[in-house]
Amino acid sequence: MIVASSKQQRFRFIASGLVTLFLVLIIVSTVKMYFTSNDHLLWGTPVIVVSLLDIYFLTRSLVHAPKSIDTRLSTFIISIGATFGFSLVAILIADPPFEVPHKQVLEQVGRFLALLPYPFVLWALLCLKDCLTVVPEAHAVVANGIYRYSRHPLYVCYMIWAIADIMLFPTLSMLIGSIAQVTFLLMRLRREEQLLLNTFPEYREYYQRTGLCGNMYRGRVTIEK
Repeated sequence: MIVASSKQQRFRFIASGLVTLFLVLIIVSTVKMYFTSNDHLLWGTPVIVVSLLDIYFLTRSLVHAPKSIDTRLSTFIISIGATFGFSLVAILIADPPFEVPHKQVLEQVGRFLALLPYPFVLWALLCLKDCLTVVPEAHAVVANGIYRYSRHPLYVCYMIWAIADIMLFPTLSMLIGSIAQVTFLLMRLRREEQLLLNTFPEYREYYQRTGLCGNMYRGRVTIEK
């Protein structure tokens, strides 16, 4: 049986606790929107379902100690920023929107992109289950379901949401925040893959045959000592 050190457990609890608090705030704000318009049912329902599943699986993952974990402070900052940090800051900054042509069309496309990832996020969460974490942890190699077609479907969906945020809220802060979030997502993705490559020999074959999204970016295996 693998037992996490007290330092590792503290690290994991802080990271998961911050994200859980953020998800609770999202759920509360979404429920409040239900009282203002029935239109929010379309947007709010998948948000609440995904947020509840996130909290459930994040909590369950804390019960199981990982085989290895990246406890660097830089990784913690990258993981939090990639999860919600930059988007939250961008939303809170009330700077004026850009004057863009065809603004209404852009908003409609943004709404479509905002809804599009939810089925894939649900599928990915149900495949990951207890392997869902905030900071990179090596619990097991998940290669079933949607992970047969993409190594990181959640990252792909988060990147789509970042693009949708820019379309829905075309401000300078959102543009900077979304670019920063995608950058941090790619950095976290790289650190997670390196951790899995170093921990699970079987991950190498999966890494080589499965792209980030379909056949895109299959990657090159490198093992750090």
